[in-house]
Amino acid sequence: MAGDRNLGGVATGRTKEERERVNTLAGRQRGAARLVGPLLGLVFLALPVSWHLPLFRTELLVFLENEVTLVGAVRTLAETDLFLCAIVILFGMAIPLLKLVALLFAWYALPEGRALPWIGAIGKIGKFSMLDVLLVALVIVGLKGVGMGKVSIAYGLYVYAAVVIASLLLASLMQALAARAAPDVPV
Repeated sequence: MAGDRNLGGVATGRTKEERERVNTLAGRQRGAARLVGPLLGLVFLALPVSWHLPLFRTELLVFLENEVTLVGAVRTLAETDLFLCAIVILFGMAIPLLKLVALLFAWYALPEGRALPWIGAIGKIGKFSMLDVLLVALVIVGLKGVGMGKVSIAYGLYVYAAVVIASLLLASLMQALAARAAPDVPV
């Protein structure tokens, strides 16, 4: 059996599906590297939650306060600027979420030899997902420049930044693990 070759030719009684699962990145990892998949799953769940957390608070005069969330910003943009709303939804929400789904697929479902090119392509596409961070930064800088009110960063921005950074680090770690497993495969 080809899948049992790594075990010294000893028949293990595994089904074809079990042998294929062992041939994935998830099935081949040992030690702390086994945590990559569960951590990706956690980041996948945390990302949509972070969209509902307050990114920053605005205070105009003493009595007008507002907490800004990504979902709230999208709602406001839907009423005022549909083009910018579509850009934020596509690059700030859809692409990061799809990137995580693709990384989970590469980790758990793709054969080890096909994972490296897949992860490389995901990394190239995922670079477009940083647009939302830029937009939030521009809004904060713009509001601080008005001078009539006060803008303070809220905990949601830190959560969102942590999710984005965790996603980038896990993708890099996955690429390194896949490259180590298949050193002759071009990225």
